[in-house]
Amino acid sequence: MVGLVTTQGDEAMRADVARQTFGVDGTGINIGVLSTSFDLLGTASDDVANGDLPANVNVLAEASPELADLFGPATDEGRAMLQLIHDVAPGANLLFHTAISSEPATSLLEADRASAQFFADGIRALAAAGANIIVDDIGFASDPFFQDGIIAQAINEVVAQGVLYFSSAANGYRNSYESAFNPSGVFDSRFGGELHDFDPGSAVDTTQSITIPTGETFSIPFQWDSPFFSLNPNSGGSPNDLDIFLLDSSGNILASSTESNVGGDPVELLNFINDGSYASDQFNLAITLREGAAPSLMKYIDPQTIATIDEYDTASSTVWGHANAAGAFAVGAAAFYETPAFGVDPANLEEFSSVGGTPILFDTEGNRLPCPEIRRQPRIVGPDRGNTTFFGRDRSQDADTFPNFGGTSAAAPHVAAVAALILQANPNLNPSEVYSILESTALDMDDPGTPGFDEGYDFATGYGFVQADRAVELALAQNPCSTREDALLAGANNGLLVGDTADDPLHNGGSYDQHIYSWLSDGTEAIANFNSADDQSVLTSLFDSLGYSGDRLISEQYLQQAQIGTDTQAQIYLNNCGSESFSSVLI
Repeated sequence: MVGLVTTQGDEAMRADVARQTFGVDGTGINIGVLSTSFDLLGTASDDVANGDLPANVNVLAEASPELADLFGPATDEGRAMLQLIHDVAPGANLLFHTAISSEPATSLLEADRASAQFFADGIRALAAAGANIIVDDIGFASDPFFQDGIIAQAINEVVAQGVLYFSSAANGYRNSYESAFNPSGVFDSRFGGELHDFDPGSAVDTTQSITIPTGETFSIPFQWDSPFFSLNPNSGGSPNDLDIFLLDSSGNILASSTESNVGGDPVELLNFINDGSYASDQFNLAITLREGAAPSLMKYIDPQTIATIDEYDTASSTVWGHANAAGAFAVGAAAFYETPAFGVDPANLEEFSSVGGTPILFDTEGNRLPCPEIRRQPRIVGPDRGNTTFFGRDRSQDADTFPNFGGTSAAAPHVAAVAALILQANPNLNPSEVYSILESTALDMDDPGTPGFDEGYDFATGYGFVQADRAVELALAQNPCSTREDALLAGANNGLLVGDTADDPLHNGGSYDQHIYSWLSDGTEAIANFNSADDQSVLTSLFDSLGYSGDRLISEQYLQQAQIGTDTQAQIYLNNCGSESFSSVLI
């Protein structure tokens, strides 16, 4: 256990097995977190004293309490993410940069835009400070749906420099509506334009019924397929202007977003709090085209799955913005207690975990692409609901009283920490190689929103649930000239021993495992079966029959093995990496 609590996500991912088997803990790897705040609550020193955080967290920028309140009460969510990372990769160095700008703002959308630029700068600052891995859990309404914005471009920039980037997929499940603007022929002076017809049939319905529970804040970004002026003024920006309204059951306007969009950015942000003073929790949305041509695609996303879309629900994608960047690795969520390590196989996706498939329609200059680009996000699923010392709320699914951190905001740092174990095992891997290792070793999951079992990749669960031990094993297998202490795991596939000048133990599972050595010069294979004893393997046959040559040989090393039933030890001598033969002697 690391500190007072250890996230149960550690066991769910088998990261504990990876650390024990391969001797990795993230040492030498720097992980940066972008989130709301680190220590506005003033209790970070308690985490250090209790061992839940290291003493040397490098805080590059902290949020101010006043500006943090624009995005909700200060909760130090970033520190909770760092606790999860420290549990999984306790040897890693940790950095933090707030995602909230210190620039004053007079509205949520203005604050959102300022923080988006600040966020992009924070990505570059973390990379400049030496972060090998960066992870965030923040979404921005002003982040473009259909074009790579300033944050996505910053992500792609640092990934090209070799930094791994992980992002929470968000918690919107399929709570999104999208459609071409459908002219209704209905004009209402209150709305300043022609109303959209939500009914896809022959009837006309200019409102969409939704339910917003009492006490909830409903905040949705609304965008359409036009280029962003802020990304490239030469694009001309949006040629059209749309507005969005929230109405009560009597048709009264309760909230609206009516930015002047022509020549600007095609984005609106509707914000409403249901304080319980209304006749019911059922409300209506209305969309109007105020100026310009009708867009061929418009979309709103409920990123926290607050509302229920009662009619005309298109159940569309909810991964957007920088989480959909080409260089990003978006992470969905499965509760730790709904994973194979806790008796549920395959793992079950959290009902709120966001679904991908949002198309990229424009390049960064604002030119429409000849074909939409559909990116595979999320890439993978990680665990949530694990313990922290202070963040979240306690769940009945565990026996303790510590708070449990839920959401893709918890899943992403778990997976980022596994990436640190992978990089320690094989520091020569580039981001695409680490991403591929995580994907290829994940356990397949099913998209609960589609019929039948979705084999392989799907836009809800990606490639499946992360498996740290399998990922580290594969990373080691791709490191033929390791300079670190390494181990060979006897898994389902052929193993490869890599090492340098220290002892390299050979580990295997609880049953007999078959290891096949194939030497290409003569095509001969030597097969030995092993079982486990004190971190070494016991031979069931002599090594004196081994003496083959090949071209996959590795660092100079002695591997000692005790034979079953005798006191004799066999010793295999592995020549330097790149040599063409090895020898075996019987002692």
